Amino acid sequence: MVGNYLVKEIFGPTIQGEGAYTGTPCMFLRFVGCNLACTWCDTDFTPQGAVRYTAQQIATKLCTLDIHHSRRVVITGGEPTLQWDHLLAEAIRVKQFVVHMESNGTQNLKAPVDWLTVSPKPHFHQTSHSLTVLDPSECKVVVDDTVNQETLQFYEAFYPDTLRFVQPCMDNNYDHHLQRTIALVTQNPSWRISLQTHKIIGLR
Repeated sequence: MVGNYLVKEIFGPTIQGEGAYTGTPCMFLRFVGCNLACTWCDTDFTPQGAVRYTAQQIATKLCTLDIHHSRRVVITGGEPTLQWDHLLAEAIRVKQFVVHMESNGTQNLKAPVDWLTVSPKPHFHQTSHSLTVLDPSECKVVVDDTVNQETLQFYEAFYPDTLRFVQPCMDNNYDHHLQRTIALVTQNPSWRISLQTHKIIGLR
């Protein structure tokens, strides 16, 4: 049976490497496709090598791979809200998974999740893409040279009741971005540093 969901990969057991749940055992479901074009994106969400799954096939594969019964899955991409819907949400919840999602915040959720991370990247938005998610669980801003104190102040006002993280962009200028991230947190104490721990310790 050909499924409705175009999936780049389903993998685990692994750990969440970023944000409030850093270090937490989980599974990953990565969808194909994104509505932005971030030049420093570090994930492969292109259609090459992707597989179409049904909702039940995704839920079954997550259970099969989750050998230690973390029953926590991070839904990501690309931009996962482009494919996430009630049918898939229900199939995964029946298997008793807690669902985390990582989104750029430009698309409304078509089905609920338990934890929503929004990582806004307004400098990569086209005019048709604006922030629509108003109440995420956490906001994670990736720091490159376009991010400054005014950027963080804007998100503090836009997401007033949200955990806030800044994360250095892990490109060829990582040391530079890390020092700017440290300075931004020092100057803005309602924000915390998030590092890509999975990369630092050699996980996917």
